Amino acid sequence: MTKTQKYSRRRLASLITRSIFITISVLTVIVLLQNYQVNQQVVAQEAARSKLQTSSLVQQIFNYRLQSLEIQQDSYSRNLSLTSALMSLNASDIDAFFNGVDQVSPAVTPDFRFIIDDEELLWEDANAQFYGIEPQALLEIGHNMSMGTNWHVEEVSSMMGPRYLLLRRTPVIDLDSGEVLGYIHIGLVLNSNFSLVSSLLKGANVDHILLAAKSNIIAATTKTDDFRHLKWLDEYASVLKNHEYMVSRTDLTINGNPTFLSVYTIQNNAHIVTMMRSHYMWVIIALVCILLIALFSRHWLGQRVSKELLRLTKYTTVAAEKQKDSEFCGSSIEEFHQIGESFQTAFQRLKEQEKLFVDLFNYSLSPITLWDNKGKLIEMNPAAERSFKTGNLDDNGFSILVEKLIPQIHMCAHGATITGVTIPIGETTYRWNLSPIIIDNEIRNIIAQGQDVTSFIEAQRQSALAREEAEESARVRADFLAKMSHELRTPLNGILGISQLLRDKMVDPNTKEHIDILCHSGEHLLAVLNDILDFSKIEQGKFQIQCADFNLTELVTTVDKIYRPLCDEKSVALDVVSKLDDPFIVFSDQVRINQILFNLVSNAVKFTSKGQVRVVIECIEEPDGNDATLHIAVKDSGIGIDYSRQETIFEPFVQAESTTTREYGGSGLGLAIVKSLVDLMNGHISLQSRPGHGATFDVLIPVEVKPDKQTSNSYNLVSEPALMFDDELQVLLVEDNHTNAFIAKAFCEKYGMKVHWVQDGYNAIDFLKRDTHIDLILMDNQLPQLGGIETTKIIREDLGLSVPIYACTADGMQDTKRAFLAVGADYVLVKPIKEVALNQAFVHYKHTFLSSENRAH
Repeated sequence: MTKTQKYSRRRLASLITRSIFITISVLTVIVLLQNYQVNQQVVAQEAARSKLQTSSLVQQIFNYRLQSLEIQQDSYSRNLSLTSALMSLNASDIDAFFNGVDQVSPAVTPDFRFIIDDEELLWEDANAQFYGIEPQALLEIGHNMSMGTNWHVEEVSSMMGPRYLLLRRTPVIDLDSGEVLGYIHIGLVLNSNFSLVSSLLKGANVDHILLAAKSNIIAATTKTDDFRHLKWLDEYASVLKNHEYMVSRTDLTINGNPTFLSVYTIQNNAHIVTMMRSHYMWVIIALVCILLIALFSRHWLGQRVSKELLRLTKYTTVAAEKQKDSEFCGSSIEEFHQIGESFQTAFQRLKEQEKLFVDLFNYSLSPITLWDNKGKLIEMNPAAERSFKTGNLDDNGFSILVEKLIPQIHMCAHGATITGVTIPIGETTYRWNLSPIIIDNEIRNIIAQGQDVTSFIEAQRQSALAREEAEESARVRADFLAKMSHELRTPLNGILGISQLLRDKMVDPNTKEHIDILCHSGEHLLAVLNDILDFSKIEQGKFQIQCADFNLTELVTTVDKIYRPLCDEKSVALDVVSKLDDPFIVFSDQVRINQILFNLVSNAVKFTSKGQVRVVIECIEEPDGNDATLHIAVKDSGIGIDYSRQETIFEPFVQAESTTTREYGGSGLGLAIVKSLVDLMNGHISLQSRPGHGATFDVLIPVEVKPDKQTSNSYNLVSEPALMFDDELQVLLVEDNHTNAFIAKAFCEKYGMKVHWVQDGYNAIDFLKRDTHIDLILMDNQLPQLGGIETTKIIREDLGLSVPIYACTADGMQDTKRAFLAVGADYVLVKPIKEVALNQAFVHYKHTFLSSENRAH
């Protein structure tokens, strides 16, 4: 089953009219139901209210009747005529008294009266016998009544069956003596008491009244037997719906006390039933009218909408299937008119897009092929035909192309989009992009677009070769720098070493001045060499930042000690300002901060011939946390920097003027190294200068401030302190260069050491195998036959000796230092070896290996 067969089609007019009909029907039903519910509630509430009013009215009328009897009874209980007749027990006088009372108020006359005292019946009017109640029964009734003047309901057996009585007694009192002469009783017989129910009927405004005692109807205003079934009455009294009769039940109370007496009121409910039936009839009429309107609307809308839709459908069919560029003739329905115009615009754009696609397909310079989802070639554009059909590729080459594209086409047939498929065919390389064409949610075709990337692939290959050549060149340059460093540092070590030894022995001032010039020249050559090596390491990405805790205030002391003598020689004032507490511990790279500061101060001193050099060091702490910014400002009054050179001053091998190198010297790498170090430490450097008025360098470097004020890595500048050893140390010197060996031996002998010299690693290993009483080994790096690193590894691993090994290297590369330390060296010195550096190494040796704790260990 196709997708177009899954759904049954319906006319739009039918859907619209059906929707309208359903909507109107639902709304009508809701309104009618709501109306019906409201009417039912109103009728029910009105019935409940009517029943409540009737019950209240019946109870009030009943109470009024009893109260009238009470008032009359209380009024004649203290009458002198009655008390006189009762005292004389003259029955005719008592009869005459009550006859006169009844003639005056016949409406409130009880059914019978009698008077008793505590033991006997004093008088009775003989009316009780009319109801079948014997005199003896009256005496019993009177004795059974409790004290008080309240009404009592009694059930009495009589010759005519059970009688239900309402009784009340009142004492007859002699007003002169206050003596109770007897108790006068009045009674109402409820059975067939038409007078009572008539008065209730008259006051309650109902159709019928029924008086019930317990489970019996004892009095009624109607003789209809249908109303005398209590079950029927109770059922009708419990509902509030629109039945034919509305029955209300009132349970009578006397003096607030419940009794077994009930009054049923019956009222004809025919008018309410008639009203409800009329309401239902109008509801049915309304539904019929709605149905007729809906049917008419359905027919009318169907004809109107179908006509317009047919016109719109005909237009779309002609425009889509026959590819006819026609204009929509319009519609009288606004929405259909807009839809038709939208279709017209869409068909025009679709036609333009199809034409554009055909033009792109036909006139594209890149080969484009069209395939079906089975992998069959449908069509190719002229560029593809020129590339694959006109001799550019032979049949075998075209077969290779098809063979390699078929797997990608099958993948696209499952929804994948593939890019960058490179297929070499002969000397030409094509890169293909494949994409599925989806029609009606189904992949029908696959389009593949190729591009001749032969030149691009060749450029990539050439780029890869160039990169490999560049990497090899960088490696060769690094090796060259390492070897040149060694070759330059070795004679430089001899120059500086001999100069230091000669300076200590010279007495003549002129000769000593000559030696100082020689030392300064060697120091300058060493600084240039160090700059070149540092810049080489930065370029190769081998320059690393190593952070540790140190006291920042020591920078002030270090700068002052190193550069104040130089400034004094040039008569230049040096002003070092510190805004730091002492100590001020930070976490950063102390060596690199020293290098940045020393380079800037060295430049300032070098290019300032008069005036002053001002160095300001401060730390700007953040309000929250331990982060801070180290601010170093170096300001001089020297030659300044031209405006045109300020943008390039931080580039390598650049100086302010071409004559600067000849006059002041230098490699032009100092500021480039400073800029690189500042960038590595995530800092910032800026320059402000005016030719002839000096320059100011501002450096900002982020650091972390430590809250404690103690650090174990405190660095102090030492200047060859007195160093003595308790015993003569046996030192094995491994050095292939005679000059370096002579200088190292001379330095060691100054400290009372005995030096054993060997020229390569094999001789050192043989010597240690013969004599293990060596206290210290000074190991050179580049040795003939066996290098210093390999020799150190053999001493540690094969010989198993723990003798301290202090390495001496001339290349100054960080990798060489790490390699020495990795195989077991304890310290690394960089050539040329200065006496101060060697003194620090011996101090390290003494504290580490000759202290009392280490000896005990």
